[in-house]
Amino acid sequence: MSWSGLGAALGAPPTSLALYRITLGTLLFAELFLRFNYLHPFYSDEGTLPMRLLGAEIDPIYRAVCLHCYSGSMLYEQVLLGMQCAAALCLAAGFCTRFMAIVSWFLYLSLTLRNTWLAFILDRYFHYLLFYAMLLPLGDVWSVDSWLSSKEKKGSSSEQPS
Repeated sequence: MSWSGLGAALGAPPTSLALYRITLGTLLFAELFLRFNYLHPFYSDEGTLPMRLLGAEIDPIYRAVCLHCYSGSMLYEQVLLGMQCAAALCLAAGFCTRFMAIVSWFLYLSLTLRNTWLAFILDRYFHYLLFYAMLLPLGDVWSVDSWLSSKEKKGSSSEQPS
């Protein structure tokens, strides 16, 4: 494959996109894993912003987008954050890459909307990077997706009569 001309100006090699996916998934997992320490003080009903205070201030669209606003119990928040961590690991591994990028972006948006007092510039960068991940072909190389598709191609080519 030649990497020159318009493709070089507007594109990126698949290996660099794979590094982007792996790095983004790993950093997202680390950031989410560290947030487990702060679930009780910042995201539960016993913390700084309980749902009884937040619920009166939000509109139906906000409530529909923010899954973390459905309940303020610790168990609910732990399950959601665990799902986010699993989605970040799947993104890093390249398993159902596009779907995991969408899930990660949506759940991260929901997490930051739950307590906007904690929205830092890192959160905005993660929103941007995860949004770009939804649009890029990140699962083409060094991923479970590419391994499964190559295995499927080998299986279908060996089944065809010659």
